[in-house]
Amino acid sequence: LGGKSPAIVAPDYPLAKAAERILWVKMLNAGQICTNVDYLFLPAGQEQAFIAHAQRIVAQRYPDLGNGDYTAIIDPRQYERLQAMLADAVAQGAQVVPLLPGQSGDAARRLMPPVALLNVHAGRQVMQREIFGPLLPILTYRDHDEVVRYINERPHPLALYLFSHERALQERYLTQTLSGGVTLNDTLLHAGQHHLPFGGVGESGMGAYHGR
Repeated sequence: LGGKSPAIVAPDYPLAKAAERILWVKMLNAGQICTNVDYLFLPAGQEQAFIAHAQRIVAQRYPDLGNGDYTAIIDPRQYERLQAMLADAVAQGAQVVPLLPGQSGDAARRLMPPVALLNVHAGRQVMQREIFGPLLPILTYRDHDEVVRYINERPHPLALYLFSHERALQERYLTQTLSGGVTLNDTLLHAGQHHLPFGGVGESGMGAYHGR
């Protein structure tokens, strides 16, 4: 089970609360979770505000990457893959924004600091392959048609996370996109409900991990 799972923050949802819930799962196991947020859609103009919230949250939770609380990348091969993915994005004009400014990580221990990526081209590796690490590409939108179209033009995601209190908008994403599962106004939690079905669809993986 895998794939690129989007999170979408709608204008009606408090940005600070969305950042708390998105960064919780993005930092869990240093992003090495199959249902992690793989890229984030924000309303145009909210990028810097979100990043400010993200930097505050990450600094509170992981003030020192070397103190044993932050998870290492699982092996050298995956660490090198993530570094290559980051370099590929930078080479094509992506802007790297450290979420822990001043902490450079530790290659020998495979500690990779979390970063946000702005101005990410859709053709780069970070937008083509599952990330499975602490990189967060941020895209922007002006209307939800753009977001629905973007998601539907690509392989079905394993999970989708919409942050909105508007019932009509929730129904729109539930009916107009197809994914392995959805959590509304949070992340990951649908996969932890063992009496609910959890699996993929299409390229995100067929079958069921648990539930009927």
